Amino acid sequence: MYDVLVIGAGPAGSNVSYQLSRKGFRVRMVDLKEKIGIPNHCSGLVDKRVVDIVGEELVTDRPSIAEISTPLGSFSLKSERMRVIDRVFLDQKLASMAESEGTELSLLTSLTEFHQKEGRVVSTLKSRKGFETVESRYIIGADGPASSVRRSLGIKSPKLLSSLQFDLSRKSDRVKINLDRKKTPDFFSWEIPNQNEVEIGASGLNSERAVRDMAGGSQILRKRGGLVPIGPTELGRGNGYLIGDAAGLSKATTGGGLYAALNSGNSLSSAIENGNDVLLGYQRKWKNFFGAEVSRDFKIRRLLDRYEKYYSLWVPLASSSISGINRVGDVDYPSKTMLYMLYSLPLRFPLALMEFVSKSISS
Repeated sequence: MYDVLVIGAGPAGSNVSYQLSRKGFRVRMVDLKEKIGIPNHCSGLVDKRVVDIVGEELVTDRPSIAEISTPLGSFSLKSERMRVIDRVFLDQKLASMAESEGTELSLLTSLTEFHQKEGRVVSTLKSRKGFETVESRYIIGADGPASSVRRSLGIKSPKLLSSLQFDLSRKSDRVKINLDRKKTPDFFSWEIPNQNEVEIGASGLNSERAVRDMAGGSQILRKRGGLVPIGPTELGRGNGYLIGDAAGLSKATTGGGLYAALNSGNSLSSAIENGNDVLLGYQRKWKNFFGAEVSRDFKIRRLLDRYEKYYSLWVPLASSSISGINRVGDVDYPSKTMLYMLYSLPLRFPLALMEFVSKSISS
């Protein structure tokens, strides 16, 4: 019997498997893919703190400017902390680290069902060799936004936005974010430089039209897509737990989920190591470390969904305080920017803020 069965060998699954294996737990990790990290569904834009965790050798680009475009005009933000990393290499590195500590990895293998019985989990796996019954103390769903583990646990899915990305043969020296709710009513579109290529993408309604318009006449090298979870859900039930996108732990404002994927696995592995009430321990560790920020980010997302379209209200507020936003801005902690704007900008735009707050309270 295994201590832990991990479903999914992306960054979340491989990291938690590595953490648990190095602590002496017997871990089995399975993934439906034939090769780790392929196909890749995610962009590689991260904060430097992620690179500090996964390694400098993964960095492929270092943009320092983020250009924000709106129907009311554009402004630029600066940051020396932005990094673009090789996401396929990242997945493969983390999976290799897990195997080096003793994790048993099975590719081309899927979970068909599981049930919890008398303090253990009995799972049925399917591979080219047929069906296999596996017993474990715990099961961890690291199987992404459309998690089958989450569904089997009876946990409600977060809101899922479809996304589309093209890799183009085009050079750029900056990140570009396009905020236009008429073109992308659910989210936004983006452009991320990566050496001699750029990744363009969009999420939600009208994604394909937005991405094709951004592509223009540039050569399309690769097309890919995926799902972006918006809003956290439950972290588990019984002896089944969820981490990363399976638990809806991406940042609702940007869709980025790598930092949360790694650290939700760290929180869960610590809770399993401590024993006793693992789920309660996981919930507490996650909330204290990064979960509170994810919850705040979801509230900001809901606010943006209602008020982002009032560009004349907030674009002047942001444009007038670029230096301050550059100083406090943090891609992993967007609430810092929001709080800065709320506390500092009323002095410049009291009437605009009064209208904003009035609408928030009355609705």
